[in-house]
Amino acid sequence: MFPQIRISQVNAQIGLKRIDPVQEIQQIPAQLSMKQQPAKMSIERKAAILEINQDQARSDVNLKTRTDFLADVTAEARQAALEAIGQISMEGDQMAAIEQKGDALVSISADKGNPPPVETGIAFIPSPGAVKINYTPAELEIKWEQGGVETEFTPHKTIHNYTPGKTEVYLRQHQQLEIDFVGLNINSKS
Repeated sequence: MFPQIRISQVNAQIGLKRIDPVQEIQQIPAQLSMKQQPAKMSIERKAAILEINQDQARSDVNLKTRTDFLADVTAEARQAALEAIGQISMEGDQMAAIEQKGDALVSISADKGNPPPVETGIAFIPSPGAVKINYTPAELEIKWEQGGVETEFTPHKTIHNYTPGKTEVYLRQHQQLEIDFVGLNINSKS
């Protein structure tokens, strides 16, 4: 048998130990406070005024107040008295003028015996326009005061923690090289 060299080799191996990175992000929400001031509306209103004056219409149908009735009767009596005084005075003047050869008594009797015809006509009772109407429309005033919004905003910082990752390299297996001589008896002790 021939001498042989036997070589056996084990390669070195590298190992990797990896630690993952850790990232923590914490966001505290911002604070937003809003205060709404309400709008204000004020309404001022003056009521409509309707005035109806029917005194003239009531007077036309003889539904007068006591004061108006007495005033009218007094005025008519005064007018009648003045007309009577005027008539009597005129008749007295006619009779006083007898010397002018006029027949005063006959003419006075004829005037009183044949009065003029009574005037007639169509009268509307109450007379047109006797009822007086006055209308003042309502007044409306609207005022607005706009409210507002008060806002307060408080931001918060982001909390950020970061631990970087690592990779450690180590020798997992050492290399080996073995050399054997087979078939030879070598005294290695010498």
